[in-house]
Amino acid sequence: MARAAWTALLCLMLVSPLGATTFLPLSFEQLVTSASTIVYGRVVDVRGQWSDDHRSIESVVTIDVMRGMKGSAPVQMAFMMPGGQVGRYVNVIPGTPVFTAGDLAVVFLTSRGARLPIATGLTQGVYRVQREGESGDLRVMPPVTETSGRILRGDPRRQPMALAAFEAAVKQVSR
Repeated sequence: MARAAWTALLCLMLVSPLGATTFLPLSFEQLVTSASTIVYGRVVDVRGQWSDDHRSIESVVTIDVMRGMKGSAPVQMAFMMPGGQVGRYVNVIPGTPVFTAGDLAVVFLTSRGARLPIATGLTQGVYRVQREGESGDLRVMPPVTETSGRILRGDPRRQPMALAAFEAAVKQVSR
């Protein structure tokens, strides 16, 4: 009996506590304020590369800037996203958007000194732009501005809005 108790005690001492990551969403105002640059553009290249310490994979996303909404942006710019693919190695990071050439998006970017900028809040800082069928209008899902209540995927109250209206919302917050 004493031996079983000592074994159980030893096992309990070797157990490490579990950790979890809690991710609090940024409000639209926080997102606009935190971003140093906000651009609308078309993805022209996505290239995976090993991180400097060769422990993870990062993706360098290059976009043709079609319109700057905040800050200064060149005609073409690159930013970094965690995760990606190098050869046969794939690194998937939950909560990180995946880009392919041809994607249209509004991207909120945060500068990181001499390194390439990164999307502010990962997925929160990427708004996919869709071309509406017959009219060809550019539409984007509206930002979530309600902080109370639950946010439901497919909520009929959240309909895509015109890209120009989205840009006006960004400019209103960034004044």
